[in-house]
Amino acid sequence: MSDVAQTLLSVDGAQTRVSVPLRTRPFAASTYPSPRERELLLDAYDSGEWSGFRAGIGERDARELCTLPSSVVRELPPHESRFLGGRYVRMLEALFAARTGCTYAIACNSATSGLAMAAGAIGLQPGDEVLVPCMSFHATATAMLAFGGVPVFVEVDPETLCLDVADAEAKLTPRTRAIVAVHLGGIPAAMTSIVALARRAGLAVIEDCAQAPGARVGGREVGSLGDAGVFSLVETKSITCGEGGVVVTNDPRVAMKCRLIRNHGEGAAEEHWSDDELTNVVGMNYRLTELQAAVAVGQFEQLDARNRVRNANARQLIAGLRGFHRLVPQRCDDGCDPAYFVLKLRDRDDRDQLVRALAAEGIPMVPGYRRLLHQHPLFVRRSRDACPRSVAINDELLWFSHLHPPNTADDMDDVLRAFAKVLS
Repeated sequence: MSDVAQTLLSVDGAQTRVSVPLRTRPFAASTYPSPRERELLLDAYDSGEWSGFRAGIGERDARELCTLPSSVVRELPPHESRFLGGRYVRMLEALFAARTGCTYAIACNSATSGLAMAAGAIGLQPGDEVLVPCMSFHATATAMLAFGGVPVFVEVDPETLCLDVADAEAKLTPRTRAIVAVHLGGIPAAMTSIVALARRAGLAVIEDCAQAPGARVGGREVGSLGDAGVFSLVETKSITCGEGGVVVTNDPRVAMKCRLIRNHGEGAAEEHWSDDELTNVVGMNYRLTELQAAVAVGQFEQLDARNRVRNANARQLIAGLRGFHRLVPQRCDDGCDPAYFVLKLRDRDDRDQLVRALAAEGIPMVPGYRRLLHQHPLFVRRSRDACPRSVAINDELLWFSHLHPPNTADDMDDVLRAFAKVLS
């Protein structure tokens, strides 16, 4: 693109210099389909089975059925045990389980539903406290309310923007039951320290992996490090079918509860079950359709290729912005492999002015969160959790969302030229 900054405009015979944006064409949309998704979607469509789910388990033993590994469920005959979904749902679950190294994957209709399922599956009870980073999408906290959990908001690390473990430990109380670790922007949270804290305190760990499929900690995929990991399939995410989610776990008790909560689990409960087994089995309809699952399978198959593009685009921007000392990119800890979803930066000078200047050059940047979770009206009147450091970070935060293909290195060059132009 041209770096010409001005042009002449004639009005009533007079010439006026008018600024010309560096970039005038939009970046590619986040939904990036290929022929593979269409092929699988039409196969699901032509099958005439657009859901595949049925409530009720027939003559099967619920404990046995709901703790079958996802690899085994995939091999069941198509019309057997439809409590667990249809052919494409089972295929998607087996793919997620195998990729993350987990025994179980449970597909659902959104990551919000998946977070609620995970909260119920770990046995969350009314009044139980859940440590949640204050910087995330609000469903990370509100999903805990589904089973009466009380979010307790924790500061984020100023460099990784993920949960600050020291502040989490300081906010432990006798009522603390779980920690939610968010892999924000595709950067893994400090899972080694988070899991160690959880084990010392007897807490469950839920990983919010909505923005991070394919990211790793010490060679292990995110989602496999806690008691449950939750992925998003919504339209903007790295794998999408429009709407959807997946929960992964290695714990058969968590898998059983997730499967029951997903699909009217009260109908599968037996009189002889213990109180613990009956807890939180009143189910919802959190089921994923076959049409959605087929599209998600096609997207899943391309995750590595698309993550390579995302990571290359992010690293190009980070390297190109290194000379601007006012800009601090989100840090990825040693031993972790990111799967960049967006590029998050802090501007230590004047974030809002920078965002306006870049927008004028055709480069859309998001100026931080409208409000952090502890500032939400649902929580602010009762929350005891002050997170002043994170509020200050959010005032400096901006991010670029168009790392995904088919956006290319040439598109990232436009971003870098725009930064150079407005900061020169």
